[in-house]
Amino acid sequence: MTGALVFMFLAALCATGVLLLLAAERRPDTGWSTWWRESVDAWRSDELKVSRKDRRAGDVRDAPLADLFSLGEPVDEPAYARPEELRSTIEQARRQARAVTRR
Repeated sequence: MTGALVFMFLAALCATGVLLLLAAERRPDTGWSTWWRESVDAWRSDELKVSRKDRRAGDVRDAPLADLFSLGEPVDEPAYARPEELRSTIEQARRQARAVTRR
């Protein structure tokens, strides 16, 4: 039982040491206290609040779902490949591979 407690204490001590090394390596130029103070001030001032952004009436509008699908440019090609097209592509790749290996 004592061995387990000593092991847990050493593990916690090692973890604390690793965290302190990481904190020392990533220390801000102005120091942790200044960084913490500025972070709390920014949090309290609500400077990141979404409602404070200026929005124009034209920026946001309701649109039907069909409009989302028509946003892209119209494409004349189908969105999928037919088996015949795949077969011809594979045959062409085989012919090119055979031609390269025969050289």
